[in-house]
Amino acid sequence: MVCLFPLTGKRKNFRIFSLFSFVQRVTSPIQYDISRKDAYIFLYYVNEVIKSMRTGRILTWKHTLFLILLLTIAVSLSFPAFYLLRRTKAILTEEVQSKAVDIAHTISSVLEMEIDMYQKLSETENLNKDDELWSYYQKLNGMMRSIKSKADADFIFTGRYIDDQTSGYVLDGEDPESELFSPFGSTDGMNPTELLAYHQQKSMASDVETDPAWGSFLTGYSPIIDARDGTMVGLVGVDYSADFIQGRIKRIAQILIISFVLITLLTSIALETIILIAHEKGHTDELTKLGNKRAFNKAMRQFQSQATRFKRPYAVLLMDIDLFKNINDEYGHPVGDKVLVAVAKAILYASDQEQFCFRYGGDEFAVLIPQAESMQALRVKRMIQEEVRNIIIPELGKQRFTVSIGIKVWNKGTSIEDMISEADVNLCKEKRNSASSLF
Repeated sequence: MVCLFPLTGKRKNFRIFSLFSFVQRVTSPIQYDISRKDAYIFLYYVNEVIKSMRTGRILTWKHTLFLILLLTIAVSLSFPAFYLLRRTKAILTEEVQSKAVDIAHTISSVLEMEIDMYQKLSETENLNKDDELWSYYQKLNGMMRSIKSKADADFIFTGRYIDDQTSGYVLDGEDPESELFSPFGSTDGMNPTELLAYHQQKSMASDVETDPAWGSFLTGYSPIIDARDGTMVGLVGVDYSADFIQGRIKRIAQILIISFVLITLLTSIALETIILIAHEKGHTDELTKLGNKRAFNKAMRQFQSQATRFKRPYAVLLMDIDLFKNINDEYGHPVGDKVLVAVAKAILYASDQEQFCFRYGGDEFAVLIPQAESMQALRVKRMIQEEVRNIIIPELGKQRFTVSIGIKVWNKGTSIEDMISEADVNLCKEKRNSASSLF
């Protein structure tokens, strides 16, 4: 039997990078496209992980496996995720454009019902408070304010064409006491979409455009048409700010990104679990549930690497059951299997090294002991032998059995082959000198 005890001591720092800052930048209400700086941040973290793997700062292969799976799945899903995010942004923008145009069209339809009054109001140069048009103007502005409030629009207004660079305000849905209120007859610049709506006399919406005075807005336009002769009397405009659009995009983006992160993590965990289960089966002895020879060889390489780099000795205990062949021959293999299972449990109990106990082959076992000097290895040897002598197998009656154990403690310059070979030599010496036998 071979029992390897892992080296203890101060563990290396295990640096796991965080994507939280990266995700926060992506979900910012101001920017949703991945900038060059964002890409550099992400690549920096990836590079740090790779450097950690190369310099041995990651504690175990399981951490390495999880990070590789995480990075692979994250990169694989990031492209469709970012595409979906951009499409969502485009769809939401189109939705707001459609909403703005629909509201503008509804208002223009209402105004066209009283086209005579509205046309008089639009063509009036000076609006007198004593005039009949004043009360009409006030009524329409009240209606505009009500629609603006219910539609969550930033601005609602009607205008008339002055020239290709200038339009004049007729109605405004702002509070007359507000600094944002545009009085009757005041003028403003004409943007390209607004000019196109005047010339084509069609409903349409602009993209988000920035005005030095008003900020960034998306506007839906609808013409006010005199149905009697088809002339255009004016234009209704409904504004939604970029902040309104970004606010809606942010909420959707956060849901998408949280879903992306969760899917990435859950998929990584699921794949890691499947791989670990497959690995565990490939490195576990089916009968005793100890590590098999493949697991022993892998653990030996890890212990040897640590011993060489950090001068931390370890011990190898190779052992086999004395006269085990006689048990198989006399009582049959099912009883022999029970003996193997019982010995495995005794070794686990005595060594307290579940991860570093192995069935080396047949009736041979191995244990690895970390940071072990000769005295510690001898103490573990005696504990195992004592525990094995106390095993009771009902089919064997009062018969007992023992194990012979060979020890080798690592010294500077000792190779893996030397460790196993010398432990095996010591095992053979003990078997020759031992008086152990079945009773």
